[in-house]
Amino acid sequence: MKHKFGLVLSLLAFGSVSLSTTPSPLVTEKKITKQYSNEEAGPLTLRIFNWEDYIAEGDEEDPESFDTLSAFHDYYLETYGQEVTFIYDTFSTNEEMYNIIKLNGAKYDLIAPSDYMIQRLLREEMLEKYTTDETGYTNIPNYNDYASPYHKALFKDAGWNEYAVGYMWGTFGLLYNKDVSETVTEDMKSWSVLWDQKYNKMISIKDAMREGYLVGLFKVHQDELKALAAAYKEGTLSAEDYNNQINDLLNDVHPETITKVDEALRSLKQNIYGLEVDQGKNDMIKGTIALNTAWSGDAVYSIYQAAEEVGEDVLRYSIPEEGSNIWFDGWVMPKGANTLLAERFINFLSSPEVAIANMDYIGYTSFIAGEEVLAYVQDYDEVLGEGATEPGVDLDLKYFFEGTIPTLDDAVIRINEEYLGGQLSTQFPTHDEVIRSAVMRDFGDTNKHVIDMWANFKATEIQNWMIVFSVIIVLGLGAALTYNVVVRQKAARRKRNLGK
Repeated sequence: MKHKFGLVLSLLAFGSVSLSTTPSPLVTEKKITKQYSNEEAGPLTLRIFNWEDYIAEGDEEDPESFDTLSAFHDYYLETYGQEVTFIYDTFSTNEEMYNIIKLNGAKYDLIAPSDYMIQRLLREEMLEKYTTDETGYTNIPNYNDYASPYHKALFKDAGWNEYAVGYMWGTFGLLYNKDVSETVTEDMKSWSVLWDQKYNKMISIKDAMREGYLVGLFKVHQDELKALAAAYKEGTLSAEDYNNQINDLLNDVHPETITKVDEALRSLKQNIYGLEVDQGKNDMIKGTIALNTAWSGDAVYSIYQAAEEVGEDVLRYSIPEEGSNIWFDGWVMPKGANTLLAERFINFLSSPEVAIANMDYIGYTSFIAGEEVLAYVQDYDEVLGEGATEPGVDLDLKYFFEGTIPTLDDAVIRINEEYLGGQLSTQFPTHDEVIRSAVMRDFGDTNKHVIDMWANFKATEIQNWMIVFSVIIVLGLGAALTYNVVVRQKAARRKRNLGK
């Protein structure tokens, strides 16, 4: 397999970004602060609040590496004749970001919350509208042209499109070691595997409230979800109705449901190795555990590292048949933002070449499609070329690329069957996988009850010594691997959606 991170950065650093400019990798005039400041840093200051490790930052030891902010500085100077400096801060969770914006009154031009937090910010009237006209976003033509129409429609249907522009997206599923048992691939087709005694103490789950609650919902609504899947497969339920009903079940916060989820998670507790925030992907790489609930970007990272750094191509990713979570991170403009400068920055990010650079660096999937992104996908070693004799399966990505490429059939990618569940199919799920995935909603006032349930779950009988032991292993035995991660790959280490 080919790990895509870093593949195109040197090309991008010196090539066109389809914006009538040629960005350079390093700009000494650029100012980035790690703490918010009320002082203006220059004639134009773009203030950004983003997830940790969620934009291509460049590498001081590699002068050819792509630095997004530096490239935008050069582009803006050449295009508009103005210097842009930056205040660029990072956060670890949606709740942390919200508290800084809401309670501390910090001012930014752009922030990158997740789907449910976008809904909350909208509900509380904290966002500026994007400038739009009959063509779409007035100042973001690249997004109009290249963003996946399927994903743009999801934002529009949710009522977010006037206030949010998509950045990255992915799924939530099961990362597993395909050699741990003879039936493991079949077992991973259902979330019930987490309760299977066959994998006792081989499992870790995310220490993240919303994802933990979701795992419990899969157990509580297992029969309904399976019935919906069967009806959709038989053709008696349309894709739209199927997805709508899944969304209702996987956002169920009725009091009786919360009680049932609590019971399901308490029974799960007896079968798991422990909870983890970020070390699960490294535990999977080293074989400390055999099964982990994972976000797709972290799964891509683990699959690659296990194959390339450890030398074992044994990790795969599954979206179980009952369903999953499809999540989105979008760019929003808080009240008082410099909307024109913010929109021009998003237009820059929405160039396919820049989107590829960021996707390559982060490991998650960009909203941006188009011919360049399709070529990027087709360059994976997992893809079978013409005349290949290996057994293959078709990865149908028409839904994602439709409207952005001239020949839609080119978006049916034939991959080596051996790599089903590998990097490429993890990063780009099929339409059927997306259809059975729910978008998390803002729980509103009910959120406090879910928080209490999760806090009680964590406080009782969790085997903390196992978690501590796992951390020690990561810090000790994983030192060399960590060095490679930070210095060579600097892959995403986001801690998404922790409830606090």
